[in-house]
Amino acid sequence: MHAASFKKRLSGGGLSNKNKYNSCSSLYITIFFMTTALLIFWFWENQHDSSVSRLHPFGRHLISGDTVFQWSYHHRHVVARGAPRPTTTNSTAGPERFASLFHSELVQRFGFTKRGNVAPDLIATLKNMESLGITTVMFSSPWDWLQPAEKGATRFQLLDALANATCKNTKLKVAFILDMVRAPEWVFNKWPDAKAVDSHMKSYKLLSWFHPSSNKLAIAILVEIVTLLANKHPGCVTAVQPVYSNEYEARYSQENDCFQDYSQNAILSFQQWLQARSPDLDDLNGRWGTNFTSWETVTPPLLEAGSFMGADITPRYWDFISFRELHGAQVLNRACAAVQAAGVRCFHHVPELFTVLDAVYGTTLFKQIAASSNTDFIIINSNFKTSYGDATSPTKTQLNVAAAAAYGKQVYFEASLEHSPSLESLQSVVTLALMAGAEGVGISNWLGKYDLNPELLAALQPVVPSCPVTELVGVFIHLDSCSAFHGLQWAYPRKDPVHDLVQSISEKLAASNSCGGAISVYLELSALVAELPSLDRVVFIEPVVLLGDAQLELYAQAKEAVRGMQHQFVQLPLNQTRGIRVAVIPDL
Repeated sequence: MHAASFKKRLSGGGLSNKNKYNSCSSLYITIFFMTTALLIFWFWENQHDSSVSRLHPFGRHLISGDTVFQWSYHHRHVVARGAPRPTTTNSTAGPERFASLFHSELVQRFGFTKRGNVAPDLIATLKNMESLGITTVMFSSPWDWLQPAEKGATRFQLLDALANATCKNTKLKVAFILDMVRAPEWVFNKWPDAKAVDSHMKSYKLLSWFHPSSNKLAIAILVEIVTLLANKHPGCVTAVQPVYSNEYEARYSQENDCFQDYSQNAILSFQQWLQARSPDLDDLNGRWGTNFTSWETVTPPLLEAGSFMGADITPRYWDFISFRELHGAQVLNRACAAVQAAGVRCFHHVPELFTVLDAVYGTTLFKQIAASSNTDFIIINSNFKTSYGDATSPTKTQLNVAAAAAYGKQVYFEASLEHSPSLESLQSVVTLALMAGAEGVGISNWLGKYDLNPELLAALQPVVPSCPVTELVGVFIHLDSCSAFHGLQWAYPRKDPVHDLVQSISEKLAASNSCGGAISVYLELSALVAELPSLDRVVFIEPVVLLGDAQLELYAQAKEAVRGMQHQFVQLPLNQTRGIRVAVIPDL
């Protein structure tokens, strides 16, 4: 919901009366119906804003409006200027809370084998989760585990055993992460060119996003598994994430900060994409400053950490970035459409935004999947570490969550606990995530590091300050421009100038804002321009690149409007002295 829609409008049509009442009776009847309608509307509004339960991403009718924190004004329950901020207490009726048990943990910790045996220890852990207020458990499983042979049925019984153990012994809901990128060996034997390949031509046993036949098969297997789960466990198995990267996140696979994939299918797909937009090869050579003699010889640029320092503003690079964004979003949206058609909700884990690794990961595709109707909800996750090993500030998480919430989807925050942050740090980041619009919180990589006890669960449900919203602050961070870097900038003092700047801004906003300051983050110029009339002030990080004439026009429009209000313009440090302010990449 947009900021301009803070004040709900009441509209209705006139009452028609086909019977012949006298004028006095008609007046009384009209007043009666109008009064009744207004009372019903008033009752619905108050219930809607304070106590009516609604379906949550994981399928629970658990959380009522008075315990869900709506701090981003793009959310369904809009926090308007002057409205009180909702509060909560440390009770089990608070925000949705989930805990993950990944495939490796199920196998190594609980002895879950291909026979589908569920150890009593696992059932005891699930019961303990429920007793402490966890509402959903999230399991993961790779494709190669479920279908080791081409001939023969899919081992649905493995997932069925996990769902049975949960649904029959607890009231927990179940979400599954289905890892489709780890394809079975027989898939690569059947299609040797289905493997992802890095820029050094090293292949990996990871499914290439660009191999048509194997990806079609992956969708068919996904549909089969999700349909069986939905039919066998209705109301208990509520959500599935299809994964296509070597991490459980909506991004491209990478190794050592090097992008994959440069397989022949990936290069062919890029060539076809370019040719459809620029049929004349001479035009492409002129645009890129290259001398390719045929379409078959056209290659993408190198994308790996250390291959380029500073901001890359060459059209060849940005054409490749745009291609990867659109193709990657198409893969993920197609997979989520299959999940939804099978009967459950589809979600994505998203890594922390605003780093120099955004290009390697293909993070700009987030814009496409967040806006897609195929995505039901989003989980922003953080492991509390920067890409160069320092601890991140909790305030940056607030901006990440606010950026996701701006797309109008339900947003969750997940704390990945492999680096063992203190409970105080965990509680701090959870508080800010909830303030930014997260509707629930979860934990992963906790097994063996933390005990599931009241102290840990209390950190996941802190008391959020209650005060009226007095100021609406908009922060513009051009996500496309974050991809100007090929990776960590080892040649410069600032290894990650994007992260450093955004984190610094988040800390200053937290220090300067009173309790009543609401923050929203915009990743695209079109979204910022649409919301400017509703904002009190704007922090505008200047973009490094603008992709085409449409972005250039929006940029000029936004700058003119922002100058007329309280604002701060901030330059992104580029670690270079070539004087770049903003480069416009011509439309392809």
